[in-house]
Amino acid sequence: MILGKFLIARFLSENMIIKECKFSFEECEKIIKDKIKEVGEIFAEIDHSKNAEKVGLSLPKDKVIIFGNPRAGTLLMQEKIEVSLDLPLRIAIWEKDGKTFLGIKMPSEIAREYGITHEIIKKMDEAVNYVISSIT
Repeated sequence: MILGKFLIARFLSENMIIKECKFSFEECEKIIKDKIKEVGEIFAEIDHSKNAEKVGLSLPKDKVIIFGNPRAGTLLMQEKIEVSLDLPLRIAIWEKDGKTFLGIKMPSEIAREYGITHEIIKKMDEAVNYVISSIT
């Protein structure tokens, strides 16, 4: 059982890009949101630290921004509806040891996992790179 959990965690971390941000958590969050709005939409935000606080626990600053472009996502789901599990895209921002990090799974990686080869994937990767390039 423990081995299975280890393999799952290892698999997930190998498919996620993790980068250190060159700004504070708040600055990083603002820049990411502004850049996302230039290329798509923010659908939701999850504040894990605030949720932990509500139940009497604590976490360092940790948010997940759920975002995407409805047209691009729909094109992928038209090809293989199961990809809807991993759409919209998500970017995590967290603090650890006084530094701010971001984590994201690239659209091309998600598409590869589902066997999707649509031409929109390249544009989706470009949009994600645009969002994260100014903060790393």
